[in-house]
Amino acid sequence: MKRWSEFFLYLGRVFVLLILLAVLLPKLIALCNIWMSSLLHNDQKPNGNPLRVENPGSRGYVSYEQGKSPSYVEFSSKGGGNL
Repeated sequence: MKRWSEFFLYLGRVFVLLILLAVLLPKLIALCNIWMSSLLHNDQKPNGNPLRVENPGSRGYVSYEQGKSPSYVEFSSKGGGNL
C-alpha cells in the first residue's frame, strides 16, 4: 500500500509541474521576445532631417519645413553630395 501512495504522489507532482510549465513557458517566451526585440531595435532617434525627402539619382533634395512651402535644395559641390 505504501508503494501505491508514493506512486500516486509522484504522479501528482509530475502533473503539477507539467501544468506550471504549460502556464509559465509561454509567458517566459513572450518576456524573452520583448527583451530581444528591445536589444535589436534600440529606440534611437534617426539621423538626419526627418522632413527631408531625397530623390535617388538627383542632385538635391526637397526640404519640408513647418510654415514654409516645400523647397528644392541642391547638394553642394564640396563633397557630401553622394548618398
